[in-house]
Amino acid sequence: MILMLTEKEIKLEKRLIPVFQTRAGEKPVRSARPRIDLKVCTNSYNCIVFCPHDAIDKNETGRPVINYDICTGCLICLRECPTNAISEEREVV
Repeated sequence: MILMLTEKEIKLEKRLIPVFQTRAGEKPVRSARPRIDLKVCTNSYNCIVFCPHDAIDKNETGRPVINYDICTGCLICLRECPTNAISEEREVV
């Protein structure tokens, strides 16, 4: 039997990534959240590939956009961005 993995699964297997769980319907609790500077972003899509919660997707123009209803604030996207286009923003509660 051959097991086929997606590109995201292969990359995630090589790293230890913390995954934060919330109950269905609950918003994630975070103290910080990522912000993408689209003027600096080169569309490498590392943020999309490495986000363990699938909170980042492409909009209709192909630019990455963060769904803050799903984002837990783990900031893995910040560490994986090759152009440092993602910064940390303190969460206002």
